[in-house]
Amino acid sequence: MKKISVILIIVILLLANLFQFSYNQFAHRLFTDAVPTEAVALEVGKAVIAGAFGRGELDREVIVWENSNNTWTVFAPLPDGLGWSYEIVIRKRDGKILKMHAI
Repeated sequence: MKKISVILIIVILLLANLFQFSYNQFAHRLFTDAVPTEAVALEVGKAVIAGAFGRGELDREVIVWENSNNTWTVFAPLPDGLGWSYEIVIRKRDGKILKMHAI
């Protein structure tokens, strides 16, 4: 009887440890931004520009700016430097496109 109790306690401890590990992995995914870096934001922005406005529009310079409200702004300046031709705002947390503007 004592042997079964010890084995049962070991099994319960192993299951608790496994549950804690699984929860930590799940919680890490919950609190990690979908678009965490400037490089990822640039690729997302380029994909949106190519999908919405055509592949040829990727020939111009594309700039990424990190905003204080947990978003990225991806924009392409006009050739004469007098404004922006494309502006895309991407939420860091889930990658949602909050704004897409073309001149």
